[in-house]
Amino acid sequence: MKLKMIMLSGLFFSLPVMAEPEFAASIDNSLKECGQKAVSTLDSVDCYSVAEQSWDKALNQQYRLLTDGQSPEFKAAMKMSQRAWLTYRDRYLDSLRAFYRQQQGTVWSIIMSEASMRLTRNQAIELYTLRNSTDLQG
Repeated sequence: MKLKMIMLSGLFFSLPVMAEPEFAASIDNSLKECGQKAVSTLDSVDCYSVAEQSWDKALNQQYRLLTDGQSPEFKAAMKMSQRAWLTYRDRYLDSLRAFYRQQQGTVWSIIMSEASMRLTRNQAIELYTLRNSTDLQG
């Protein structure tokens, strides 16, 4: 139980520090607040599930903002890239599930939920970063 609390504290408290764009802070803060109220494994998993849904919306928004007004060539390349990323994400999560199923204890469902959320979070930030990479104004 003590290990679980230490791990959760590290996960919940490290996310806001890693946040890059402003939109990330809102999602990360909501996750942190939810995590502080969580009293069970299921509560913690639910916190990550809600955060992952928010990150998925942010990912879709960043994709739309990135591709709006771009050339057909870029749009086609980005569409293929995102499809490949979705395939990678799904296969990677399959492998994580198989790995964590071998472990004892309920904490691994929390770790799995965090990993799933983090993949979507990172991709949303990656698209944001690409979209803003040509803004040399600062």
